[in-house]
Order: sequence, then C-alpha cells, then structure tokens
Amino acid sequence: MATMMNDVYEAICNVSKIDTDFDRGFDILFEWMCDHPYSTTTRKFVEYHIEMGDPRLPDGRPEFTYLIGRHWSVDDWVSQEDMYAFHEYVNRRCE
Repeated sequence: MATMMNDVYEAICNVSKIDTDFDRGFDILFEWMCDHPYSTTTRKFVEYHIEMGDPRLPDGRPEFTYLIGRHWSVDDWVSQEDMYAFHEYVNRRCE
C-alpha cells in the first residue's frame, strides 16, 4: 500500500509540472500537494485516487483524467486544517 501511495504522490508531482485539461484549481492543487507531501489534503487525495480504482496509464503510471471536466471547489478538495496554508500558497503565486 505504501508503494502505491508513493507512486500516486510521484505522479501528482509530475502532473503539477505540465499543462493539463483540468480546471485551473486542480492544477494549483497538484502544485500545492507536491510541495506539501505530508499534508492531510495530499494524503486524502491519494486515498481518493486509490478508492477510484487507482487508474493507471498503459505504462503503469497513475493517471487523473477523471478530473477533466470535474468542478473545482476549494471546500471539496482542500482539508480544513490545510485551508490557511493553501490560501497563503495561492496568494504568493498571485503576487
């Protein structure tokens, strides 16, 4: 299970560096999760991905295409305990 979680986290970091078809909020979320590997938000997202069946590309890397067209809401994807840090991150990016 730990290996699977590490694979998903590594894929999050890889996706955070590329252009995606996700709602912009997910792009920022992936960047933030890559920078905050031990946050509740990151852990819960990895668990969510695994609960979604741990979708993978043909080469075995985790894939997140189920987020394309998905509505972004900070309240749905960022844990309450990480909310302040996430907003600070977003504010720094906008400066």
